Amino acid sequence: MSSRAIPGLALLVVLLCGAAARADEIRLKDGTKISGTIVGFENGSFRVETSYGFALIEKDKVADINIVATKKEPEPKAKSNAPAAPPPAAPPAVVPAVAKEPAASTAALPALIAPPKPKTVTPAAPAVAPAATPGPPPAPPAPPPPPEPPVIRDEIRGNLYVNLTYGFQMYKPPSWDLIPAARKALPDAVAALGTFDQTTLLVVGRESSKDSLNAHAAATGKALGGVYENYRLISTRQLTVAGLPAVEQRARGSADGHDWSVVLVTFLRGNDAFTLLGMTWADSDLIQVQENVISKTVNSLTFGAQ
Repeated sequence: MSSRAIPGLALLVVLLCGAAARADEIRLKDGTKISGTIVGFENGSFRVETSYGFALIEKDKVADINIVATKKEPEPKAKSNAPAAPPPAAPPAVVPAVAKEPAASTAALPALIAPPKPKTVTPAAPAVAPAATPGPPPAPPAPPPPPEPPVIRDEIRGNLYVNLTYGFQMYKPPSWDLIPAARKALPDAVAALGTFDQTTLLVVGRESSKDSLNAHAAATGKALGGVYENYRLISTRQLTVAGLPAVEQRARGSADGHDWSVVLVTFLRGNDAFTLLGMTWADSDLIQVQENVISKTVNSLTFGAQ
């Protein structure tokens, strides 16, 4: 995965993600390797489709690109087996011949048993027929289709992010923009913002929950711990977000060759559980600045957006 890839995308598989037709291996000058499919080149950067979404990789940071052609061996084998289909036609010629012998023997049995009571044997046929008359049991009704996920309607208004679907808004740092692909970092994600190079991200998730605040926060934190290597919880505290009680968990973990600073904020609003996942490179000189920017954005969240 690229240094710009989204480290939290695997959480979708843990809580809750098809292979590209061609695998391109891109090696960056810092040693990082990205596996995906190059689908375009724009503004001096390669657009790469990975199993976690799209990533933009600057050309100047690429050391080399290894393009592996598509393997289509299974398909020719399927075609080579197709002409061999006629041989099975031979067995059917044998099957009827074998089937006729039992048919003759079963026909002989009524002939031996029938003479004493020819009329009493004939009703035996109707006696067997009713057993065969019941048709197959009715198929169970098809399960109802899952409800369609709501269409997320959001927009940027200057330095304000507004989510029209769920009626909340929050501060948008000047260097941040919408990153729809980053929504895969959380199940039922409804918003994703961050820097262009995706070294700092904030993803907002919303799901129904009947658990208590602490129970839901603990479960989400445990799932997140399976995403990062050397994941370690640093602190947990209670705070208020949007006027509601919330739990904040701060942690560190490694992914994609970088150490990440992670903040996970959880609060309940009615039957909805909101999760705010903030991530920034911990091996950057800007770690404290970006951590403060994430905190400012989280604390600015309010409901009632029109």
